[in-house]
Amino acid sequence: MGKASRKSDVFSFGIMLLEVFTGRRPTDPMFVGTMSLRQWVLEALPGRLADVVDDRQLRGEIVIQGDLESNKTASLESEMALLSVLELGLACCSELPAQRTEMNDVVTKLKSIRKDYSTFTKGNGKGSTSC
Repeated sequence: MGKASRKSDVFSFGIMLLEVFTGRRPTDPMFVGTMSLRQWVLEALPGRLADVVDDRQLRGEIVIQGDLESNKTASLESEMALLSVLELGLACCSELPAQRTEMNDVVTKLKSIRKDYSTFTKGNGKGSTSC
């Protein structure tokens, strides 16, 4: 509605999450008509995660160390974390302000994603992540 509010801040944060993890901006030429960054991600998840996530995000942990089987598991865990972050971004930028996630819930969810991912990587000898 053109007024700054906590809900508009949450919306902006959600868009920023989508930008960071997709590598696309809302002003990208591919978004024409009713297609937007949010709509593009919404239509792709969960089945086509690799189509929307920035390649640099997908390459992050897959071939670090260890045997092929642990790398497959690391890849799956990385994809689950990426999916969780993108779903959170979508929840933040819901079209209706009343449906947007509260910022304190966003923080709780981000900490949970980090904890789950960090616990997994420590358990597999991959080291810890720092966020």
